[in-house]
Amino acid sequence: MRKKAQAIQKQNTAPHILSRGGYEYLEQKLLAEKTKKKLEEAAQSGSVDGVIDPPSLVRRHVKWKMARTKKTGEMTTEVAKEITEKIVSHFQLTITIIFQYFVNAMYNCVFSI
Repeated sequence: MRKKAQAIQKQNTAPHILSRGGYEYLEQKLLAEKTKKKLEEAAQSGSVDGVIDPPSLVRRHVKWKMARTKKTGEMTTEVAKEITEKIVSHFQLTITIIFQYFVNAMYNCVFSI
């Protein structure tokens, strides 16, 4: 049984470095950082309202990247670095395509009237 688990672990080319809390703890930590940042921005802007909107959820690709980033800022392996670059570039491309789709849709709505 142990040998089988070791063989499976050898195939993992992009291991995460999360502690026992796993992704759940990481998400809580990132949400707390976002909330703290929003509160600081509200304080700097002189907002009198003590109420701020809750932070948006942490995206999956951000959690994946953070789980494989060491405290020094480097990735656990070169493979993890390559995968992260692919994921981020794919996400940026998707956002660009969606934005252009909506811009074209708005343009067509304005001129079809």
